[in-house]
Amino acid sequence: MLRSDALEILKTFVRNPNLIKHHLACEAIMGSLCRTLNPQADENLINKWRLVGLLHDADYELTKDNPDKHTLVLEEKIGKQLDREVLYAIKAHNFAYTETNPKSQMDWSMYTCDELSGLIIASALIHPDRRLSNINVSFIMNRFNDKTFAKGASRAQIKLCESKLHIPLEEFIKICLNSMQNISSVLDL
Repeated sequence: MLRSDALEILKTFVRNPNLIKHHLACEAIMGSLCRTLNPQADENLINKWRLVGLLHDADYELTKDNPDKHTLVLEEKIGKQLDREVLYAIKAHNFAYTETNPKSQMDWSMYTCDELSGLIIASALIHPDRRLSNINVSFIMNRFNDKTFAKGASRAQIKLCESKLHIPLEEFIKICLNSMQNISSVLDL
């Protein structure tokens, strides 16, 4: 699937502009994680990872009241158009309900960066200038360690970057933050 087709699908299913920005952030992060974990990756592999980030929550507005259906509705609607590994990684990020357990680096990358992207955005929004360019890993680590901040962002899920991807937490945050900073104009942050 081409990115343009995936973006069209996303915009068909998702109306909330902030949710679209979340997808764009995850798309950028997944591309960077692919390059980090697979230094010899070609553009096809990088694009596959990016598609996972771009589409992972595409059915969220359709399933927000039924989390057990999240990703499964997307599978019903466009599953035949997606590469098998892409669809698997999308379903694996909701494995508590889909029983599609994360196995690959791509699966675990999506699962761990999903929560962190939200924590990074929340961190930027409390900074005095509300810009991604003016926050750093230390600023985010302080928010990460404050359990009352962005309570919905599962620290345990994010920390799986260490055991599942073998990337230390601060390095993982740096990769994700840099990815989002690179598209800060798109994210309006």
